[in-house]
Amino acid sequence: MRAQSKPFIVEVKSSRRPERRQSASIWGNLDLSAVAEEIAEELPQPAAAPAESADAQ
Repeated sequence: MRAQSKPFIVEVKSSRRPERRQSASIWGNLDLSAVAEEIAEELPQPAAAPAESADAQ
């Protein structure tokens, strides 16, 4: 028969290093909604299709 192992306790001690509270995001503090609005303003708006071509079909 196998010998039984004794129960043990794992003790987690606090680290002496200060914790890093930086965000893991690659975008940082960049406001993506503002960037999306700027890009939408810069892109040319699609021209409306002429009504005559729709009637011809």
